[in-house]
Amino acid sequence: MNPNAVPAITAMVVQLALGIAVFYANPKRRSNQCFLLLTIVILAWLTGLLIAFLSRTELTARLGIRQASAAGFAYLATINLLRLSIAGERESWRTILKSSRIWLFAAAIIIALCQTSFFLGQARLSPNGTAPSPVYGPGIYVYATAFAAAAIFLIISSIRGFRFTTGSQRVEYAFVLFGGLFTLALFVLLYQVLRFFIDPRKTLWFAPSRVLVFSLVVAYGVATRKLMEVGLFFRRITAYLVLTAYILTLYAAIWWLVATALRSSGTNGRSLAHLLAAVAVAFAMAPARGFSQNLADKLFVRARGLDFRVTMSKAAAILQSVTILPELLRRFASTIGEAVGTDTVTIYLKGKRGDFVRRFSVNADNPARLTSQLSADGPLVQWLSSLREPLILDELHRIRPTPAVKLVKERLEELNAAAALGIFAREHLVGIMLLGARLSGRIYGSMEQDALQVLCGQLAVAIDNAELFTEVQNAKLYNETLVQNLTTGVVAADTDGKITVFNHEAESITGLTRISRGRIVDDLPGPLRTIIRTTLATGERQEDREASFPVGEDEVYVRASSAIFRGQERELLGALMVITDITTLKKMEQQIRRSDRLASLGTLSAGMAHEIKNPLVSIKTFAQLLPERYAESDFRETFSGLIVHEINRIDSLVNQLLRFARPTKPLLRPMHVHDILEKTLLLVQHRLYQKEIKVVRSWTASTDRIRADSDQLEQVFLNFFLNAMDAMKRGGELTVATKIRAGDPLISQLSVNGTQVEEALCISIGDTGDGIKPADIAHVFDPFFTTKDHGTGLGLSVVHGIVQEHGGVIEVESELSKGTTFIIYLPLAREAQEVVAA
Repeated sequence: MNPNAVPAITAMVVQLALGIAVFYANPKRRSNQCFLLLTIVILAWLTGLLIAFLSRTELTARLGIRQASAAGFAYLATINLLRLSIAGERESWRTILKSSRIWLFAAAIIIALCQTSFFLGQARLSPNGTAPSPVYGPGIYVYATAFAAAAIFLIISSIRGFRFTTGSQRVEYAFVLFGGLFTLALFVLLYQVLRFFIDPRKTLWFAPSRVLVFSLVVAYGVATRKLMEVGLFFRRITAYLVLTAYILTLYAAIWWLVATALRSSGTNGRSLAHLLAAVAVAFAMAPARGFSQNLADKLFVRARGLDFRVTMSKAAAILQSVTILPELLRRFASTIGEAVGTDTVTIYLKGKRGDFVRRFSVNADNPARLTSQLSADGPLVQWLSSLREPLILDELHRIRPTPAVKLVKERLEELNAAAALGIFAREHLVGIMLLGARLSGRIYGSMEQDALQVLCGQLAVAIDNAELFTEVQNAKLYNETLVQNLTTGVVAADTDGKITVFNHEAESITGLTRISRGRIVDDLPGPLRTIIRTTLATGERQEDREASFPVGEDEVYVRASSAIFRGQERELLGALMVITDITTLKKMEQQIRRSDRLASLGTLSAGMAHEIKNPLVSIKTFAQLLPERYAESDFRETFSGLIVHEINRIDSLVNQLLRFARPTKPLLRPMHVHDILEKTLLLVQHRLYQKEIKVVRSWTASTDRIRADSDQLEQVFLNFFLNAMDAMKRGGELTVATKIRAGDPLISQLSVNGTQVEEALCISIGDTGDGIKPADIAHVFDPFFTTKDHGTGLGLSVVHGIVQEHGGVIEVESELSKGTTFIIYLPLAREAQEVVAA
């Protein structure tokens, strides 16, 4: 094969592949279609060159030169079509062709001119196989003038159109314009250098590569999705070219020096020269790369785009600050908007329901177009979640328009957004940042996209921190509001005794103003001070401690509970005390007691009247009959017996009333309750046997030692046993159990000789009878209240009084059809208590 044909054939193959690839990147786009047309024209030009290179006759040589010249002018016309297709991206082919009708007419004339001998007289074949030498006619001047005028007009039109474009159109325009100028300058410079080393006729070998370089530049601008700013693109190409030239020059210089030195010594050291040159190049690579980059930066100062370092430093300062979420988003959005040059920045964050809610927007051009939330199932969210890369509207216009791409484009246009970036945290999409078009008209290039994606990754971490900080702040406000509005007083103190919390209710209860910093526990009223100091000193909870203290001229009664609180490492941080004002409750209790006494007095009076009236009626009746029937011995005998019986009945009633009204003061001595219980059960054993009642004993109390009057306590137990037997039918079950109970509010109410009791003996007596109605439980200890057919209703009243004299209390638990249980709490007698009592 003729070596002259190799560059042309190679260029044809590459150009054809390039044209097909660009076309299939987006077949429906005008600029992609036009690039395919440009590829056909270039192939025609390369075919003409190839025919000329391979020609063996003067006729074929002339044919090749004429077709190559015609294709050369058509190349300019096609570039003009490409320019118009970029500017009028949404225009029809009819409109584009109409706008370029003068170009098409001029191209037709020049193509026709090239086919005449007026343009080309003959072509002389070279005997050494180089390219044929054309012999042009006068028409060459017409061709050259038209070609120069068309090229100048094309450059001017491109510069003019460049001013009125924005976004990706501007970038494509720039690649066509600056790509052509860059290629022209590069190969003019290369020709001037190579003509000193190569036969000028052989420089035609580089003609195909010249067009191919331009096609590569334009193809990148037309078809690539991730666009790069033109200045940055050429800056990198320049840096690579400078680096390549530097490396080749250094390699050649070192190889020549080493080879010359070895040759002068009589040694053929070409291999060694290549090795040393390669080593030198390896060591020089790093500084050479820095040198080439700096040179390119100086040549393309305005092509740097987003200053990544400055923006990162500003963003880092924002992201590292501890602030609430709205403030973080505001500062971050302002920084990003300033860096990329846009006045519209909107940030959506994932809500609790999965949708993305707009949390911040700055200077939106048309806020009405901004939706308040983005659906998790929407095309925009789905695209960002699956592809995890920025969405650029300009790039979407350049790729194949699939249904998904169309939906995403429509959504971005609805939101007035030129770019959408996902904010990812722990591999999940947690937010979306929308950016409007850049005010400069520039695109969001690959460099800006990478920088913004890094910043969004940092923003995700900062959002987590800001949300935690916001939660802490909200929790603090919530807790402060809650504490200040509680209906109970709250006081907290640290281990040094300094008051840290003192709410409004605590102020109202104690009569103190808000305790500010520097105030201590000693500022509290005495009883409260004692409780919180005890808790800090011992670490033990204080529960339901009743106390009173003067506030002004009034006496305030409170119930206080305290506990310690610890830190994360279980270290002691302080104590907390909750205070409840029970002054009103105490007054109500006094009123209730007074009312109870009056009600009891009324009940007692009614009961006495009823119980005394019955025997008096009988006596009165017989007394009235006495004058008439005195002579009857049977009547006198019956009357005498009735009077004695009724008087004894009245006497018994009066004695019970006396015991109820003035119960005998118990003689308290140490004793064991289990012994008294056993003795009392022995007394009723015969009746239990008759009614076939089973007795269940459960002595679980570790100690049963109390101070009591054994006779009165036996009377209490006997009364409960008899009532239980009366309540049960044949075959019932009587349960008697004991246990120790401590540490609850009920026990804290017991006292012995004014000393508060810590623990008590719990005695429960339960039956399996019919139970007591809920409405009657509150009256079981009232005098003359009874549910029996026969009875005075004073038994439980007397029992209640005896238990109270022993410092105890009684509780009742009953359920209809299941039975009743009476629970008696009596203070335990410890050695210290016995010494005090003695």
